[in-house]
Amino acid sequence: MINKSTPSPSLDAPIPGQGMTAPLGGRPWQQPPKFSTPEKALSFYVDKFTQEGQVDQLLDILELGVPVDTLVDTVQLGGVMEGLHSVDVGIIIAPALVEAVSKIAEKAGVEYIEESQEVDPDVPSKSALALSLKEIKEQDSGIMEKEPEVEEVMEMPEEKPTGLMARRT
Repeated sequence: MINKSTPSPSLDAPIPGQGMTAPLGGRPWQQPPKFSTPEKALSFYVDKFTQEGQVDQLLDILELGVPVDTLVDTVQLGGVMEGLHSVDVGIIIAPALVEAVSKIAEKAGVEYIEESQEVDPDVPSKSALALSLKEIKEQDSGIMEKEPEVEEVMEMPEEKPTGLMARRT
C-alpha cells in the first residue's frame, strides 16, 4: 500500500556522477576568485548586507532564531561556491561579518542569537516534539492504520556441513 504522505521522487535531479563530467575550469570554484583579498570580500558583503531589501531579509532570518554565526557561515560558504572568494578568505572575514550582522540587528532593535549552541541529546528538539504530538493526535483520531500481523517463521531443519573441509563426527 502506498503511503500518501511520502513525497514522490524528483526526476529532475542530476544523475549521480554528473558533476564529474564538467570540463576542467567549468565551475565557478575552479576559476580564480573574484575577490582575492579579505578587504575586498568584506566590503562586498557589507555592501550587500546594507542594501534595503537585503536588510529586511537578514532581520527576518535573525527573528526566526537562526544564530548569527550560522547565517554568516552559510553566506560565506555560498560565496565560495559562487567563486566570489576562496575558502581561506571566507574564514578570515567570518568574525568581521558576525560583528557587522550583529550591529545591523542591534540598530534595528532585533533580538538575535550570537552563537549556535550545542544540542543536548537528553532534551528533545521542537521538531521532535511536534512530530510526537502529531503521532499522538493521529492515534487518537483513528487515522493510523493497524500494524500488520507478524507471521510465524517456520524453522528449517539444520543441515550438516559436507565437503572436503567439513568436520568428521
